Amino acid sequence: MMKKEFEMLTGKAVSDEEYGTIEYVYTWHPAIDDVNGKGQIADLYKYYGMTVIEDMVERARKMEKLDSDLRAAKAQVSIIQNRIKVLRGEEL
Repeated sequence: MMKKEFEMLTGKAVSDEEYGTIEYVYTWHPAIDDVNGKGQIADLYKYYGMTVIEDMVERARKMEKLDSDLRAAKAQVSIIQNRIKVLRGEEL
């Protein structure tokens, strides 16, 4: 979501710094859903302001870290699976 789109949804202007926080929470917080996320984050801002969104940053950071860990683990599994195929003489 772009800053202008967020401002249209909320009817309020936000600073670049505030939008950076909003975008981060929108992207990473596990309570913000993939389908309705734009409306959810806009409603949070309209009804509760930046305070609630700023309070959500720590959980969003944890989610981002877990996502990174999961991607690394999947990559490691793929490497191991390829090594197994090589040992079996299978094509990659």
